Amino acid sequence: MRFVLATLLGKTLRGLIRLVRRGGGSALPGLLVEKVAPNFLSHAIKSLPDGFVVVSGSAGKSSTTYLLSSLLRAHGKTVFSNDSTANIKQGLMSAVLKSCDLRGNLAYDIAVLEVDEGHLRPLIEINPRLAVLTNVLSDQLDRFIDPEIVIDRLQEVASAVDLVVINSDDPNLNQLRYKTSPVAVGLSNELLLSPAAPKYALNFGKKVDHPKTLVVQGDSDFEVLDGLVTYQTAASNPQHALNDALALAASKQLLKVDPSIVRKVLADTKRVFARNETVQVSGKTVNLRLVQNPTSFQLNLDELGGDENPIMLMAGSDIHDPSWLWTVDFSKLSKVDIVSGTNAFDLALRLFFNGVEVSDIEVDASKAADRFLSLPGDSHTILFSADAMRKTRRHLGLAK
Repeated sequence: MRFVLATLLGKTLRGLIRLVRRGGGSALPGLLVEKVAPNFLSHAIKSLPDGFVVVSGSAGKSSTTYLLSSLLRAHGKTVFSNDSTANIKQGLMSAVLKSCDLRGNLAYDIAVLEVDEGHLRPLIEINPRLAVLTNVLSDQLDRFIDPEIVIDRLQEVASAVDLVVINSDDPNLNQLRYKTSPVAVGLSNELLLSPAAPKYALNFGKKVDHPKTLVVQGDSDFEVLDGLVTYQTAASNPQHALNDALALAASKQLLKVDPSIVRKVLADTKRVFARNETVQVSGKTVNLRLVQNPTSFQLNLDELGGDENPIMLMAGSDIHDPSWLWTVDFSKLSKVDIVSGTNAFDLALRLFFNGVEVSDIEVDASKAADRFLSLPGDSHTILFSADAMRKTRRHLGLAK
């Protein structure tokens, strides 16, 4: 009875919030449900016959979660996932509320859940079938103070979950103490030596080698080598291709994959929203790119072809310490049409000292979006942090 009451209250609150704020309601309903039924999340996840998978790490969680879910669905599985990227406990509970029945049960085969590094413990206690760990970066230090805190959280996963898939190029992950030997994937030796290779949090521990079962290779067109089988991927850089390899490795632990299905899924250019997403707004084609830390900001800048016009950069309130903007090299840009977000002036100052012309500064994200769409050009491009992304997508009617 308690689960029925919690579900009714949560669904009602979630519906009311989304009536007045499209795209909202990802945390408050979860807080209410937890008060009424503290075991609600555990109850819902345990209703899944094939269990659940957690995906965590500093970066790449959303992309890996999306592709793993796509691979499983393409093989006939029904998959529940927090595709709004609500990846803390209350957000996960709200995502469950969207899809569960009145008893709090989920009518799916399996769940693939993106989980914030700082909120893993409640999920570990429900016994994941599989965990996927992407990387540890020197970012969000305002939240975690030191990457060692993230490593400690991921160590809890490594010690508790029977089956773990890891990016073994990251020394912070390959040095964890695992309950059983992890399934390792990584870049080829050539890619590891390239400037495009991901940069991980500094680690001075003893090198540990886990034999790689899947290897990413290539230079501009990337492919995943799985023994004697090669899969072409639509990924645009080594980091994204590595996310694809992690998802493929995880899917192979969960089912017998069909190579023809895998090829089709990996070749699909559609990825998680705002990650190099192209949308149509007011008759304009707009490219949306989410930047969450110095590494992802740099990757997105490096991917630009130079013909983006107009271009807007947005630094929202989620950048608690804007000093990290000074670690990003913006010199590839000659001009930015609009700079926006709570930290717009910090970002504009950084651009100025990097020799980049800034035409306009507008702190308010909605006003900036309207102004941006009125600009001429055939390649509208926005790079924004998560806070600015949510505000802009909501204003433009793109929020889920």
